[in-house]
Amino acid sequence: MFHLLKPKEVARAIPQSTAVAHAIPEGTPLEQLRSELLGLMAQENSNHHRMGEIYNHIVDKRLAEKAGYKDAPEYFRKNLADLSLSALKVYGTVAENFSEPVARRFGVTCLSVLLTYAEASGLELHHEEPGPTPIEVPDEQGHVTEQPFSACSVDQMRRALQRKRKPTSSKPLPPEKVELADQYAEAVALRFPKGKGTLVKVALRNEKGKAVLDFKGIPLEQVLQLAEALTAQLPLVLDGSKPPQPS
Repeated sequence: MFHLLKPKEVARAIPQSTAVAHAIPEGTPLEQLRSELLGLMAQENSNHHRMGEIYNHIVDKRLAEKAGYKDAPEYFRKNLADLSLSALKVYGTVAENFSEPVARRFGVTCLSVLLTYAEASGLELHHEEPGPTPIEVPDEQGHVTEQPFSACSVDQMRRALQRKRKPTSSKPLPPEKVELADQYAEAVALRFPKGKGTLVKVALRNEKGKAVLDFKGIPLEQVLQLAEALTAQLPLVLDGSKPPQPS
């Protein structure tokens, strides 16, 4: 489906004429350059949105399993090793919640953080027009101002999300704990794909400085499936060991 070229192969694939940098005419208006940059950014976001659609299709239709693989992660690891599985999951989540024009306008990364922020805040998103969504953004001194999502940078969105994830009375969660929680949430999402009638949610919260995971919406008959997801092979954690494997 994807064919990834190695750097040397990419160099050979680019014609000599296109490999030469395009000179920018002297006196080109700044606004014109800005428009070109926005266009290039939009193209990248469109590509990521499409990659997310393809990823979702492979997972939802269980194409990897039908082709003889254990699951979708195994297929991606063996056939698309240069593609980050976590990045594909982000693209897939954005593609599932927003249209390509929205992704081009706001950016895949910013929309991904917005989804997490909305869940942590209990906000209802307007998926076709998320721009006016109010975001509480703290500055470096901790002062909070409310501004629309359309005016927020990725860095501002991440600061806003971090603030929502930690109570003011608690120490912030270590980055490695947040990363590990995201890995578990991703493993669960792969075992409980949306569109199958099951709405399983995994939420991280800060309980007096301790990372706590909440699981919601798991049908009783699928509890074993949850256990399998949590004990499946995940990226290495802090001490370099892997989570215990099912016996």
